[in-house]
Amino acid sequence: MAKTYIILVAIAAVVLGVYFMLPSRHFEDSVFPLLGDASVESYDDSFDGGLSKTQFARTDSSLSFSCTLGGEESQGAWCGLVFDIREQGDKRYRDWNFVDSVIFDIESKGTDEILVKIWAYDPDVTDTLKARTFRLLLKELPLVGGRQRISIPMEQFYTPDFWFDDEHVDKSLTDRHQETIARVELAPGWNHPRHKEFSLVIYGITAKGLSNFSFGVVIFIMLGLMIVAIGRSHSNGDHEEKSAERKA
Repeated sequence: MAKTYIILVAIAAVVLGVYFMLPSRHFEDSVFPLLGDASVESYDDSFDGGLSKTQFARTDSSLSFSCTLGGEESQGAWCGLVFDIREQGDKRYRDWNFVDSVIFDIESKGTDEILVKIWAYDPDVTDTLKARTFRLLLKELPLVGGRQRISIPMEQFYTPDFWFDDEHVDKSLTDRHQETIARVELAPGWNHPRHKEFSLVIYGITAKGLSNFSFGVVIFIMLGLMIVAIGRSHSNGDHEEKSAERKA
């Protein structure tokens, strides 16, 4: 019996040794600065006859954007930035399965909130020729004036009810499709006033995470070893009890 325990302990030690020798499986994907075929552009409602105005400039290390929503409160108005992060050659999407958080290095003026929108390809819904049919993952990002670094846990992004309603999507389709991220968008907050300019300077947007796969394998193996050890212990106890009964 002692020999069995020694073997089990030796196996556990080897498993732990291999685990600690493995490199950490960190994940990092840059939205800005741009990578590969990624692109960024600004938009506003002027194409649809709106009166919103934007300014946009980019260098290799920063991006400047400003917007003033125009028109009356009763009219629709919009503006924003869109980072298209697909590989353009074959429309491959970014895989964010391992993403734990999205980190913003950003400077703001004239606003206390922007909306962060992550758009994912959903095979049950998406028409690639219609941008809004990509699945929307949304988060309100609070801001204070000046430069700041903000980390948003990926789990805080949600698909709002209006997306299901607008695109006539069954609300039982809850898969986030983080393996097929196509775009990241920044837009004014829900209550940003008309005719008030706000500006952003973006120094970095990065998705980061850590895979727990190796840790899960180790836990599975250790659990198996514990089950074997407990089974052997019970088996040995039953054997000793029967031997004692025969002697009696």
